[in-house]
Amino acid sequence: MRKIFRIFISRYALSAIFITAEIALIAYLAFYAYAYSFAFVLLAGAVNVLVIISLINQDTNPEFKLTWLAVVVLIPLLGGALYILFHSRRLTGRESRHLNDIWERIKRTDEENGSRSSSTARLGELSRICESGAGGAVAIMKDDTLAQIYRGGECEYYDLGERLFESMLEALRGAKRYIFLEYFIVEDGKMWQRMHDILVEKVSSGVEVKMLYDDIGSMSTVRADFDKRLRREGIGCYRFAKIKPRFSASYNNRDHRKICVIDGEVAFTGGVNIADEYINERVKFGHWKDGGIRVKGEAALGFARMFLLLYDFTTGIPSDYPKYLSACEVREEGGEGFVIPFGSGPSPIYPERVGKNALMNVINGAKRYLYITTPYLIIDYDITEALRGAAKRGVDVRIITPGVADKKIVKIMTKSSYPYLIGAGVRIFEYLPGFIHEKLVVSDDIHAIVSTINFDYRSLVHHFEDGLWICGGESVLDIRESFMKTESVSGEILPSDAKLGISERIIRNLVRILAPLL
Repeated sequence: MRKIFRIFISRYALSAIFITAEIALIAYLAFYAYAYSFAFVLLAGAVNVLVIISLINQDTNPEFKLTWLAVVVLIPLLGGALYILFHSRRLTGRESRHLNDIWERIKRTDEENGSRSSSTARLGELSRICESGAGGAVAIMKDDTLAQIYRGGECEYYDLGERLFESMLEALRGAKRYIFLEYFIVEDGKMWQRMHDILVEKVSSGVEVKMLYDDIGSMSTVRADFDKRLRREGIGCYRFAKIKPRFSASYNNRDHRKICVIDGEVAFTGGVNIADEYINERVKFGHWKDGGIRVKGEAALGFARMFLLLYDFTTGIPSDYPKYLSACEVREEGGEGFVIPFGSGPSPIYPERVGKNALMNVINGAKRYLYITTPYLIIDYDITEALRGAAKRGVDVRIITPGVADKKIVKIMTKSSYPYLIGAGVRIFEYLPGFIHEKLVVSDDIHAIVSTINFDYRSLVHHFEDGLWICGGESVLDIRESFMKTESVSGEILPSDAKLGISERIIRNLVRILAPLL
């Protein structure tokens, strides 16, 4: 009873109550005006017509269009207004000026330290070695204008969260100047305590620690004053998109990234959040299969840029960018591979769909094989047809999804994608020991992407994400071997296994209507 009471009076519960009351009041006033004001009826109708015309003429995903058109038509009084308010995030004038200031300062720092000219030289080198790889690299750097290309000679892939975590702890212990941490979920458990002990020790020795975590992602795993307690310890910790008792479209854009940067010389990313199930210290859905990658050398600065962009946008204070992006001892790595750390997210911070475009380029460029692991498979028409097209042209397309689901409805939606893909020749497997949270794509022993991006609408459209694009090098082969090892303990889905029951089809049809907005 005490726990229920604490939940009821928590900041999140109170905010939810105020937001619900605000929505109810707006709806009441709108319907009241509709009943007593003919002018309001005409205004609402005119707004809906203009919204419909705008939607039809937009160059955007057709499923996104259809879903909003359904909302506008089925809720004629409020549909147009809902679209105007919430179809995409809008920044205030102050936020826009602050964001532009961050972009310009980071770019100016890169120009001054010569990193952009070095990136251009590396791109020319890649063009001579691998034309298709250079094309993919150019596309990413056009979509994410902060992204740069680096040599990838010191990348190491970890096929379990436990292994990634131990390597991360070792790197944290060696920090000399700064540590950046950015995570969707932080849980006050065994994993966090081991990290926290190191962070406190490092702060006491003069190392600067900055941390950003998602407020909704971590709302049930840490106390509401978690960030304040860390700031009192000297850790510059803040919550991304902090929940307040007011309705805002920004709550739909979560920070789903997993970034750890040490001194601008080592960086980690992948599927692993800071919570005990990710390293199998707690069993929730069978064995938790996760993975991630470590990069050493100058490429780590790519993740530092990504972190500073959202961290400074959240705090409202620009950082000393030359301090973090220029003053560290970096070295040009050798090796055959090239890498690009990239960020992805909703507009206006990311005008292009960076993550989706990067994945589509790898899918469309595959010639021999294309292997994918993802916890969720709720994909739009573009990616569905790209996967089917690859299989039809003879590419060996394989996808591994969880055998044990973390969410029943999501499992139904994932399963509903199976028949259409299998019908075109895509082979789908489910990880039998439990839940797979790993997010990787590997193709032809040449291309790979290790990221935080799920194959679903939230990751591809609404969330802030990050990833590492890889072309060539030993790490691509290691990622392929990791996939094959996972496939060996997974069961292939046959056409007869992919059929949905009646209740599952009903749920699928209802959820699919709103999936692009969720």
